[in-house]
Parts: sequence; C-alpha cells; structure tokens
Amino acid sequence: MRVNLLFRNSDHSNLESIPWNNKDLEKDLDLETIFNAMAHNDSYVFDVCQKTVLGSLKDRETIMYRQEVAKDAIENQALVRDIYATIVNAVAEARKQHFWISRSNPEFVLHESISVLKIYLSALTKIREIGRSALPSLHSEGFRQLFTMIINEFDEEYIDMVSKHLENLRFPRGIYVRGEIGMGSSLTGYTLVVPDIRPDKLMEKIVHIREPHYTYTLPDRDESGAQALAEMRTRSIMETSHIVSESAENVLSFIDRLKEEMAFYLGCINLWNELKFLGAKASFPEPEDDHRKGTVYRGLYDVALTLRTDQAAVGNSLIAENDSIIFITGANRGGKSTLLRAIGQAQLMMQCGMFVAAESFSTYIASAIITHFKREEDSSMAMGKFDEELKRMSKIIDNIHPGSRLLFNESFSSTNVREGSELAMQIINAMLDRGMKIVFVTHFNELAEAYIGNVHRPTFLRAERLEDGTRTFRVIQADPIPTSFGYDIFQKIFGEGGQIQAVTPSENLVDEHTS
Repeated sequence: MRVNLLFRNSDHSNLESIPWNNKDLEKDLDLETIFNAMAHNDSYVFDVCQKTVLGSLKDRETIMYRQEVAKDAIENQALVRDIYATIVNAVAEARKQHFWISRSNPEFVLHESISVLKIYLSALTKIREIGRSALPSLHSEGFRQLFTMIINEFDEEYIDMVSKHLENLRFPRGIYVRGEIGMGSSLTGYTLVVPDIRPDKLMEKIVHIREPHYTYTLPDRDESGAQALAEMRTRSIMETSHIVSESAENVLSFIDRLKEEMAFYLGCINLWNELKFLGAKASFPEPEDDHRKGTVYRGLYDVALTLRTDQAAVGNSLIAENDSIIFITGANRGGKSTLLRAIGQAQLMMQCGMFVAAESFSTYIASAIITHFKREEDSSMAMGKFDEELKRMSKIIDNIHPGSRLLFNESFSSTNVREGSELAMQIINAMLDRGMKIVFVTHFNELAEAYIGNVHRPTFLRAERLEDGTRTFRVIQADPIPTSFGYDIFQKIFGEGGQIQAVTPSENLVDEHTS
C-alpha cells in the first residue's frame, strides 16, 4: 500500500535528497524561521518539512503533482488536521501496548501484534470515513487516489472479518494443534487450528465434545511435562506469530508514511495561514524546465523577515528574459540581501511543491541551489575571513554541475575591491560557461560594470534610494552606479559636521534583514 501524496508512483524517501550544503542553505536563507512557522511547535512536523523543503525536486511533473495536493490541503484544512490527529493518537496508543518482554517469545509477540493491529485498523476505519465524506470536494490526483484505495481496501466487510480473526487468534478457549506422532512418540508436523467460535457452531462443538477422544492431564508437579507442553505451545504459534507480526509492521509502515506525508501538508497549511494572517500574499509558482524562459516575479518578499517582524515585507518585481547572471547593487541597507534571500526561499519552496511568498513567481527548475554568503568573523573560525570564503568556494566547485543556481551575497568582500572583483569575475565566467545561473549581490561596482554589454546579457538590479537618502527597500531594474552611498550611514552616525551623535535603539544599524 502506498500513500503517494508526495510522489505519484513511488515511495521515494525525503532523506535520499537532502543536499550536501543543507546547513549553509538553512543559515543563509533563514530557513529555520520558516520551518518553525510550519511546525507550530510540533517537532515531527518540523523535521518532515525541513527534509521535504531541502529535498528539492528536479522534475516539473512531480512539482505540479504536489501543488495540486497542497491546494486541496489548504482548501480542506480540517481534513488534514483530523487525519494527522487520528494517526498521532493511534501511534501514541500503540506504544502503550509494547511489553517489556523479549520479542523472542512468540506468544507475547502475537498478542502485542494483535493489539497494535486492532488500534491501527480502528484508526484506518476513522480515516476511511473522513476521506469518504471529503472525497466529493477533493480534486487532486493524490488525495483522490489515496482515499479511493483506503475505501476499497479497508471496507466494512474486510475490517469486520479481520477483527474476528484477530479475536480468534487470542485463543480464548485455548490453543488447538494438529500433529503426528513421530520417532520416540514425539509430536511432528505441527499445524495450528484456529477454533471457530461463532454462535451458530455452538451445537456442533457440543456434539464434538461428546465424541470419543483421548486426553492427558499433566500432574501438578510435572515440571518437565509443563516445559515440554510450553515448547509445544511455542512451536505451534511461532509461524502464526511471525505472520501477524509482519502484518502489523506492514500496516505500521503505511500509517507512518501517511503521517509523514500529511505532516508536510499540515506544515504548508500552517505557513499559509500565518502569511494570510499577516496580510502577506502567497501564490503557487510556475516551474519551468526550459532554462531559456528566464525569471519573472511580482511582489516577491522575504518569508522569514515577514514572520520575524509580524508584518508583510516590501515586495519586489522583475521580468528578466535572460537570467544567466543577475547583479544586485545599490545603496547600503537598501534591501539587496533581503531580495537575495527571498529569491532563494522561493526557489526552494517552488521545487518542493509549495506555494511561494509572492503574487506570482516563475523560473526554471535548478539542478541544485547553492549559497555563498559572507560570514561574520567569530571565535570559532580557525582561519581568516578571506581564507574561509575560498574554502567554502572550493567545496562548492567540487559539488556543482550544470543547471545549478548560485546565490552570492557580498562574496570576496573581505579583500580589496580590485582583487575581489578579479576573483569573482573568473569564478562567474567559469560557471556561466558551464551552464550555471547566478544571482550576485555586491558593492563592487567595478565588478558589475565590467559585465555591461557582456555576451551573457546580464540583468542589473539596484536597491532604490530617494534623493533625500530614504531607502524604499525596493530593488528596481537599473544599471549599477559608482557608489553605495556609504556616506549616508556616516552622516547618520556622526552628523553633518562629523560630530558623533547618539543612536537610539530604533535607529540600530545592525539589521541583516535590511542590508
């Protein structure tokens, strides 16, 4: 049995797709804030969403398949919450049935498996009825296929039949075994006979009891006889124990898979509701498998910044027919890094089948998403900032391949403008020649200006600054200019005459989300 809410035709595991650079992605794109919003304090949902978002899909068909399921989940939120709660409660109840006894004892394994199966069958019965009620309002192939399968495979007749078999396997009137006398009067050819205890067989049993038969009763102190009987009992139910235990494991595997896939869509619901509550827009993107399509977005914003500040962040728009290389330059603290994070977040969210934080968003499906952000120096660094940047860059080069999208944030700014620009230019050219796409935030205007009229037809964005120095935090399509207006910050701190002025907490300049 397959759930198939994340994948149409396979039981692919999210763990198989976790990228080598997942820690850098989480740190650079502030993904933990997003995962926390999706989890709503549920550690299991957090883990599932983390694995699923980072495990980017590479094919458009599966992305669109998940989008349809996510739309159904958002439109039928009670359905997802009820099923997830049903599974959580069933798993918690099943855990109470585990005995602190060696699983080598077939009898205890059998009784434990029966108890667990009854709990999960009860849960599946409830899920079946939830799905039956919701089926007319569901449109996605994933949900319709799942509930149709559960309704057909676990109908009332089947559940009733299995329940009766499980009750019989508790052997309320003892264990019936059929066998043959072998060498040394030993019993061979064990065959377990499950008694039929239906009421309509009662008279037949009474007649059977009156038939001639041989019995042997163990004396009270016959320890060796009791041991031999216990061994006969164990050997009699061993095969049945294995079969029932395996059945319980199969049902548990299905329940676990259903819980995992429901947890992801529950996370999508939680984040969707959070953004709507804050007045922020969200939409389902259009993934492109043709790298020539470019990048188009409207109202794109940083999800994590919106969640941290409890208000909708400033959105940006772009129509880039050629997105091989996008440079983002302009005023300090004007929103350049914020836009870069928003682009990275949207790319990841799109490629895991989610909605994105924008009015609309369309770009190609990257073979890998990679970040190279500047790092602040700290005591844990065993080398200089520039050496540390080069080390990370070397690891990226070892792992990238054509079709990757790379996000650079003030890379190589730990050295001087001339050296940093030359190094960045060589790396950019090599990557563009290998078919990769780049978004590069930099205050090295010499670097950006060197690409004006370049054969790769770069797109230039610039953080907007009004004439009075006000930052709008919009990033517009415009060529780079030879200043980042650092003097604005100097004046804010030291004043017009160079006198030091007090900076109030509300004027705190250290804000990585608006850099």
